[in-house]
Amino acid sequence: MKQGCAGHVVLATVLGLAMLTAEAQIDTKMVSEVIAPADKAADKGPWSAKLGGGYAKTSGNSDSSAANFSGEGRYDKARWHHILGATAVVASSAEDRDSPSETTAESYWGGFKSQYDLAPAWYGFGSLDWYKDRFSAYDHQLYEAAGVGWRILRSEAHRLDIELGAGAKQARQVSGDNQNEAIALLRGLYTWQISDNAAFVQKLAVLSGSDNTYTESISQLKAGVIGNLSMVLGYTWKHNSDVEIDTSLVTPRPFDKSDTYTTVSLEYVF
Repeated sequence: MKQGCAGHVVLATVLGLAMLTAEAQIDTKMVSEVIAPADKAADKGPWSAKLGGGYAKTSGNSDSSAANFSGEGRYDKARWHHILGATAVVASSAEDRDSPSETTAESYWGGFKSQYDLAPAWYGFGSLDWYKDRFSAYDHQLYEAAGVGWRILRSEAHRLDIELGAGAKQARQVSGDNQNEAIALLRGLYTWQISDNAAFVQKLAVLSGSDNTYTESISQLKAGVIGNLSMVLGYTWKHNSDVEIDTSLVTPRPFDKSDTYTTVSLEYVF
């Protein structure tokens, strides 16, 4: 058998096994029904939203402050799922009590995604993501992508969604140069319902082009406080594979490829 034919046979076999695995994980009562996305809250109607925010300040021998905001609105109806979200993180600090505070971190994200259920465990999606980080090598990055998603795991405690797609990127570097390219996309969303009042959420996004690969990991631990109010401890890691020289420094050197920040906030679900 020729290598090309053998490759097609292997690919078809893998896809067939994947489909069988997905169907085996679906309860017989849900075969003709839609499976909710991994991050969909309990069904209380098509409209839902959540708002989160946190602020911390220290003073004395040194001054520092940090604030973060997150918001999400979504519409889930039958096979359609529309999600609109935004986040912001700003931090400042002073070297000593006699020095003025300076902003040390300032990062924003805004995004929109539409999903359409093709089958109980499979869906198509289109997404738009905008990133801006004042202290990175990129002034802003804009990604448009479309692809397919697989709700690979569903149980009372664990949920996992995987997405594969392709699209385009338009970015502006701090130097003023533009970076436009085609990209491939890989995203994952995992939730672990630890108990009635506690959950762990892990999000991963990899957007890769020929000039740069942007990777973002968001880990969150949520604990219920009262009613729809929860406390959220989050950790975000962002990485650009291609960075410029930072000429604003006394001794110019490349921008750091990775940025991290930790947030503590309260989140209210509507």
